[in-house]
Amino acid sequence: MYLATIGSRGDNEPFRALAREAAAAGHEVSFAHTSDLPSEPHEPYATLSLPGSFEALIAEQGVSITRALLNYRSTMKPMLEASYQQVLEQIQEISPDVVVYHPKLVTAPVAAHAVGAIAVIVELFPTLTPTAEFPALGFPHGLTGFLNRASFRMIQLALASTATPAKTLAKKLGVLRHEPDLTLCPVSQALVPQPEDWPSHALVTGAWTSPTLGTIDTDLHDFLASGPVVYAGFGSMKDTHGAQRARVVVEAARLVGFKTLLVTGWGGLEPSSEHVDAPDVMVRSTVPHSEVLPAVAVAIHHGGAGTTHAMVRSGIPSVIMPFVADQPWWAGRLKILGLGPGPVSKSVTNPNTLKRALVKAIEGAEAVRRASEFMALEDGLGRALSIIEDAEAGVQDLRPA
Repeated sequence: MYLATIGSRGDNEPFRALAREAAAAGHEVSFAHTSDLPSEPHEPYATLSLPGSFEALIAEQGVSITRALLNYRSTMKPMLEASYQQVLEQIQEISPDVVVYHPKLVTAPVAAHAVGAIAVIVELFPTLTPTAEFPALGFPHGLTGFLNRASFRMIQLALASTATPAKTLAKKLGVLRHEPDLTLCPVSQALVPQPEDWPSHALVTGAWTSPTLGTIDTDLHDFLASGPVVYAGFGSMKDTHGAQRARVVVEAARLVGFKTLLVTGWGGLEPSSEHVDAPDVMVRSTVPHSEVLPAVAVAIHHGGAGTTHAMVRSGIPSVIMPFVADQPWWAGRLKILGLGPGPVSKSVTNPNTLKRALVKAIEGAEAVRRASEFMALEDGLGRALSIIEDAEAGVQDLRPA
């Protein structure tokens, strides 16, 4: 089995979890990723490298869509093209039975079909396979079924040009199809139940997560144990408002009588010297979610799929301040489900605005707890691996030729 992904931590961690699950089940696994995911010693799979680093790109230009578009030809395009070639060469050398890949790696299914492998695309959030039950990325929740399906068609039209490298490679290799055979969506059915109108080759499996290992220092342990805490962290997000955002978060937490744990990540929060010295604020660059989240009262985060799942899985009510991509979608999804107050602007300047969102999030804590209990019963990795094995055995429906 060959797995390949590209992107930030949220793009990498589900693939690593599946690689570990498959290897533990006796499959021979190769996992290709960029340096954004540090290689861990003694992993049960073979690690392969893909070129470039999304962390380096974000450090240079933040998550501004405008800057990303302006710099696409000089930054992102060369990285993607190099990854296309590397993925092709790795698949040709390994000749796996199954290729599991990130949607950005558009040539992966062509390379898979060229060696006779099953191509499995991973929708990290459900915005490629049309449904009438919810909208695609970039469209508001609450549309009618017809408009929901139309939103996916518009996304498909917008992404049509990205398939050009795959079509070109297919022609070169003499491969008839550049589409995947199977679609897996590694999200919890507590958040996205299997859409009734999805085809039988597109499946919501439950989230793909591995236990996170880590410890917290004595100071952080005592801080978490000595009164209610607001967790604030924005992972791999970064822009020019980090200092303002840290100020508003701390002031909003104080308005509800809570302390604040500022997790700076890649730069989404920039604490001041006052924050570093304040007794009701603690600053860390990163923390193990498994150790910290159960000890906090409420969280503020960017709303990436992995972080959103981590919060709900821990039973923690949260406020999403989305930056980009699927994050506004998840904020809207949680609001529809009664699991969150809806999005708050990442550029918010009024602490009272954030305070009201925190209060509303806390009021929904019971609904989050029930969703957490549902998620605890899911085995997303086991289900995903079972589906892949059924596909290899010829008993799982694949996309029609």
